[in-house]
Amino acid sequence: MAGRGGNNNIRTTVTLIITKIKRIRGKRAQYGVYLGDSLTMELSEWTIGKFGLRTGDDLDEQTIDTLKTADAESRAKNIAINYLSYRPRSSKEITFHLTKKGFEYECAENVTRHLQSIKMIDDNQFAHAFVRDRLKRKPTGQALLRQQLLAKGISSSMADKVLTELVSPQIQQESALQAAKRKIQLTQHSAKKIDAEKRKKRILDFLLRRGFTYEIALRTIRTTLDH
Repeated sequence: MAGRGGNNNIRTTVTLIITKIKRIRGKRAQYGVYLGDSLTMELSEWTIGKFGLRTGDDLDEQTIDTLKTADAESRAKNIAINYLSYRPRSSKEITFHLTKKGFEYECAENVTRHLQSIKMIDDNQFAHAFVRDRLKRKPTGQALLRQQLLAKGISSSMADKVLTELVSPQIQQESALQAAKRKIQLTQHSAKKIDAEKRKKRILDFLLRRGFTYEIALRTIRTTLDH
């Protein structure tokens, strides 16, 4: 124990000795670190190697906290990289996924920032890929696309910029026409007959729910149902 201070304020640093480092059965590359007679923490092989931990080393409380933080962030990073291997993710998705896995929010945020710094997460690229994929798989209006981007954690300014780049009025009109035709095909064989005005209203409401503007929806109805 070492102390330093003056007057009535005495600051002490308590150190503990590593008495044993033992591989944990059933946990791949995980080790139990014993300080004294009890198991104090579980660390990965990576953490033990990075910090060069050995039996007989002295650890103070600050070092122990550092070891636990580094180990948690290492495990979280591996989980995040695996999560990214399936498809691109936004920074918000990564942070949320890690907190669901039990990591502290600060740890999840640190890992997310690190992955951003090495370009494994790029919200701008994610937003572009997301919009292209949605337009390809399912005709969707700009308003709904924007709402979906915001839900993924994309900033409003970035979402507006991406949508301006990728979604022209012509593309929106073509998407609305495609969506309306699909909807008409699905409902035209229904046993329940409805009059023309009700049919137009249902298609209009459908297009508005899909995020198309009122003007585009109305123009689409005139193209598909009034001819």
